[in-house]
Amino acid sequence: MSEQVIPFRGKSILFVDYAVPQYDSYAGSRTNFMYLELLVQMGFKVIFLPADFKRIEPYSTELNELGIETLDGGKFRKNWESWFKEHGQEIDYVFFNKPEPTNMFLEVVKRMTHAAIIYQCHDLHYLRLRRKAEIEGNEQVMAEARRYELMEDHIFQNCDVILTFSSLEEEIISSKYPHKKVLTVPLYFYATAPDSVSDFSQRQDLIFVGGCAHTPNHDAVTWFCNDILPLVVRKLPNVVINLVGNHPPKDIRALGSKNICIMGGVSDEELNQLYERARLTVIPLRFGAGVKGKMIETFYNGVPFVSTAIGLEGIAGIEAFASAQDDPVSFADEVVALYKDEQRWLKASHAGSTYISDHLTVEKATEKMMDTLRNADIQATRRVELSAAPRSIAFYLPQYHPIKENDEWWGKGFTEWRNVGKAESLFPGHYQPHVPADLGFYDLRLEETRIAQAALARAYGIHGFCFYHYWFNGRRLLERPVEEILSSGKPDFPFCLCWANENWTRRWDGEDQHVLMEMEYSEEDDRAHIRDLFRFFKDERYIKINGKPLFMVYRTENLPDPARTAEVWREEARKEGIGELYLMRVESIGKCDPETIGFDAALEFAPDWWNKGPKIESYPAQGYETPEELEAYNEVYANNYVHSYDTLVETMLAKPVPSYKWMRCVTPSWDNSARRKEGAHIFLDAEPKKYRKWLSKIVAETKQRLSGDEQVVFLNAWNEWAEGNHLEPDLKWGRAYLEATRDALLQEKELTKQVSTEELANSSVQPLLQEDGE
Repeated sequence: MSEQVIPFRGKSILFVDYAVPQYDSYAGSRTNFMYLELLVQMGFKVIFLPADFKRIEPYSTELNELGIETLDGGKFRKNWESWFKEHGQEIDYVFFNKPEPTNMFLEVVKRMTHAAIIYQCHDLHYLRLRRKAEIEGNEQVMAEARRYELMEDHIFQNCDVILTFSSLEEEIISSKYPHKKVLTVPLYFYATAPDSVSDFSQRQDLIFVGGCAHTPNHDAVTWFCNDILPLVVRKLPNVVINLVGNHPPKDIRALGSKNICIMGGVSDEELNQLYERARLTVIPLRFGAGVKGKMIETFYNGVPFVSTAIGLEGIAGIEAFASAQDDPVSFADEVVALYKDEQRWLKASHAGSTYISDHLTVEKATEKMMDTLRNADIQATRRVELSAAPRSIAFYLPQYHPIKENDEWWGKGFTEWRNVGKAESLFPGHYQPHVPADLGFYDLRLEETRIAQAALARAYGIHGFCFYHYWFNGRRLLERPVEEILSSGKPDFPFCLCWANENWTRRWDGEDQHVLMEMEYSEEDDRAHIRDLFRFFKDERYIKINGKPLFMVYRTENLPDPARTAEVWREEARKEGIGELYLMRVESIGKCDPETIGFDAALEFAPDWWNKGPKIESYPAQGYETPEELEAYNEVYANNYVHSYDTLVETMLAKPVPSYKWMRCVTPSWDNSARRKEGAHIFLDAEPKKYRKWLSKIVAETKQRLSGDEQVVFLNAWNEWAEGNHLEPDLKWGRAYLEATRDALLQEKELTKQVSTEELANSSVQPLLQEDGE
């Protein structure tokens, strides 16, 4: 093991928990003491920070004797922020445990250190409380569960690696945060494998271990003694259950009888003796979360068990040798059967001991910790680097699900994919069709699609999406994706809205010919519109600039009186309590100082139709074309607007910076021939390395010219497939445009030397100290 741990020798790790671990009283404390010992053995300089700042003896002294510095006492309580200011840059890793202490110190750690942040999720508190509320029908507990879910979500968003003891909880967290690294690690682990147990006939008691201050344990003991044990006693009249746990409350003590022995708290030596004479462990938990320490202990001691599904939950592979008993009759029947059957008993005892040998040793825990630390380094590097870059916001087209209006106008089942699918190459070197790769021809009605898009964008440094928003005098189109994102809370990814206030036409250009849906304006509609948007602005994910919700308008020149519209919107927002808005006009057609119309800023649109370079008038013959082919290719050039991507980049970079607040935009490519038989704009020879150079220059200029929250660059677009304008992977380029985006945002610091593309892609209060014990 010594050769493996050399890379971390001498590095510092700050370990944060509620209090100094009282390992002989609480299951969570026992776990943390094991991990503290392991980190010391791995060569770390370990510092322990108890959130209550108390020295608790003899435990604090035991930590000190291991070489662990403890940050405690009244002096430190008053000056802990000063300590972080002085020593924060010396910390390499921070190892948080449980929500409240993490919430207390998380922002200071992020602000005053460059440490990799690891969060040890002992269990999902919100899940445990939700299950309790459902069993009890208690709305107050359900409200508490919602509060914890918000707290835990905030932690998950802001840490680099999430650890859990439960394979189930790994699945839950990974589904909510697919861009985060989540690892399952051992709850307990042991230096030596347990000895085989064979003394069936010498054992006769049942045992339950867990303090009843922990509400799942209290419920379990009450349920077992009242509903299950009487059924067991009918067939095993002399059976005794020993209830072990600190400070049993009055109602639990009142359960004592000839069949129920209330042991209270016991020493480790006494507990070992109880296990040595116990024939079965019972684990009748009806709610809770995480892997149960009592389950691992009974494995180690070779004592077979009977458990509910909650007791078994999260232990990978346990279904091979145990089944859940979730009603009193089946639980009691299993206790009696296993208590009497020596061969079944021996087999079950051996299975538990083998599980310890295979999964829960110091060597296995060390391997997991090494993996944790490597991943924490990778993810922290990404976080720190990306936090220094301007925020990047990608425009997002929601037209990838059918709606009744499109069914009427374009045919049943129409989505943008129909245009994409019928595109074809019009001349040699013309890149069409664009065929999606990683995400396929998706349907935005599916939540998993939206989650996968956000995970992919986040993995490559994109801060958020700007959804095109379609409002026609109270009527909305293509609203389903963003409405479901709002209602479900998924994905957890920043977003904002851009009002695409154009007529819908058969030519896809917003002009007046062949109008399908016409824009109409009025002050009454302005008020109704902004009020409808407040629910989005109030969402925690909604993108803000200087604390103000960002709302964009694609064509302010279409508004009869844009200054009055802005005034009405701001008035309504203040009245609602939202405060100020950050209004941005898009320079899609005209240009003006945004302040003259009551807006805060303008956004350059890419391509800029006034700075796109000269049209290429004819097809550049290669010498192998037939006269008929040349004529056909030249006709394509004559009937469309063919330009050079290189020239577009040059001319847009050469534009003078206006005197007003102005943010910049780049496009990876552009070709809307999928939508038009003629009159299409086609920019030739776009490729990722050219886009990367353009974006790199825009990022550098943005950092120099703007400050704070206004350091934002826009990407046009995430998924405009029918405009040949997308960062989503296609069959030709794969993820090259995403890689170019990430590298440009990082100002070519070549993060890829530290983390591979594959790794990035897969990166796919009241204290509850009394709840720490099982």
